[in-house]
Amino acid sequence: MAAGTAKRARLKGGWTRNGTRNGAKGAALLALALTLGACAVTPEPLTLEERRAQVEADRARLFTNQEPVTGPISLAEAMARAIKYNLDYRQAMLEEAVQSRQLTLTSYDLLPKLAASAGLSTRDKDYLTISRNPTTGVRSLEPSMSQDRNRATADLTLTWNILDFGVSYFQAHQQADRVLISGERRRRIINAIIQQVRASYWQAATGERLEGRIAPVLEEARRALKDSQTVEEERLRPPLESLRYQKALIEIIRQLETVQQDLAIAKAQLAALMNLPLGQTYTLQLPDGFRKTLPELSIPMERMETVALLRRPELQEERYQKRINVAEVRKAMVRMLPGISLTGGYNYDSNSFLVYNNWAEAGARLAYNLVTLASGPAAITAAEAQEEASDFRRLAVSMATLTQVHVAQQQFLRARTTYEQTQLLESIERRINEQVQQQATASAESGLERIRAKASAINAELARDRAYADLQNAISTVYVALGLDPMPDTVESHDVKGLSTGIDRVLADWQSGRIAKELKDDPAVPAATSAEKPTGKADGKEPVS
Repeated sequence: MAAGTAKRARLKGGWTRNGTRNGAKGAALLALALTLGACAVTPEPLTLEERRAQVEADRARLFTNQEPVTGPISLAEAMARAIKYNLDYRQAMLEEAVQSRQLTLTSYDLLPKLAASAGLSTRDKDYLTISRNPTTGVRSLEPSMSQDRNRATADLTLTWNILDFGVSYFQAHQQADRVLISGERRRRIINAIIQQVRASYWQAATGERLEGRIAPVLEEARRALKDSQTVEEERLRPPLESLRYQKALIEIIRQLETVQQDLAIAKAQLAALMNLPLGQTYTLQLPDGFRKTLPELSIPMERMETVALLRRPELQEERYQKRINVAEVRKAMVRMLPGISLTGGYNYDSNSFLVYNNWAEAGARLAYNLVTLASGPAAITAAEAQEEASDFRRLAVSMATLTQVHVAQQQFLRARTTYEQTQLLESIERRINEQVQQQATASAESGLERIRAKASAINAELARDRAYADLQNAISTVYVALGLDPMPDTVESHDVKGLSTGIDRVLADWQSGRIAKELKDDPAVPAATSAEKPTGKADGKEPVS
């Protein structure tokens, strides 16, 4: 009776017949559920407060630590501000710095591996062993102990794998070439930014120069349009005549307002390139000798082609990429070799049963991955195909470079002719305006002719100035196509003034033609040969199909 009562009590308390508790199973399931719940990650979007805080922080960082604008901005200063503060250029510089630091990190892979370890271990029972005689099979009656329950261990091991060293050696050289590639990309970004700055600057500067003359003519045209509408309402003149008069005035107003809008857009684009706060007012300064000196281009085309093939950053990138691909082939070959590991270390064990608690050891190990016998040739073939593709890509870039040089030269010649024509047209429009203003009377027709002559003279002068700006852009495009940098090799300082001085010196050399003479007479630049021009093949091989 008592036994049955005890059994029922155990069952009532949660014990099963095989001696396990239902509560233990429930606890295990609960622990499993908590573990799975902890591993589950759900998307957590940013809150409105977090986004607002990020926006405020970004706005505060956009224009910090910038030198303020203290006067009219020249072309060289605009370029200097774009190079120093433009966010795209700063990002390119950071990417170059990242590649450089990655090179430092990769260089550590060439060093041996030095590992230090230490630990404590404990046992709940003694480490006892029983020996047996291998001849008689008789086991010892008494166990023996050869290790403490509690012990401390430490070791310092130096390992050097020759195969890993070879692979790391080529990887370090590849990373060094990537650093150089990032530098060439930075050059390309500088040239692109400078081209955009130059185009926006000239459009804004030429429009700003005539802005003071546009406003009075625009005001006069609007006043004449209002008067004409009044005349039409009072029927003082034939309706058809009034409508034609108003149409001509509206066309003039639209032309002048377009000039003002282009000026505003160009100044906004230039401010963005210089990373100025949007909405900040500033004025531009035309360079000395504006429209007094015209650029010249007297470099033979053969020499221009050779200079471009030698100096263009895109081709430099491809040459460095070729070295990376060659190193990839060698890496694939090295991986097929057996690996030899040399080790050496110093060890310590606090076990009191040891005769020597510290000791040094050295060893060598030879390992060979047999799978590389099958995958190695395929890896080498793939790396060689990539190298060959790089050769043809370089040839394609070379052909594009030569095309850009020829196009840039033709654009310069056309810009020179266009400027001469617009200069002649501006002279004619100016004299027409003078004649119309002298012969103007009080009639409505003469008022329209007077306004039209003024607007035509302003548009002709603006067209002439922009043609001069296009000529300046064209000669700069030629030098950029040749791979010449607007940034000097050295500057006095890295502030806006120092950069402006250096850039101004380079622009003066481009304008005066001195750099063209140096390129023409430079004995270090060889004449173009057939080996330097793209022929459609690389090393006598056809493209990989």
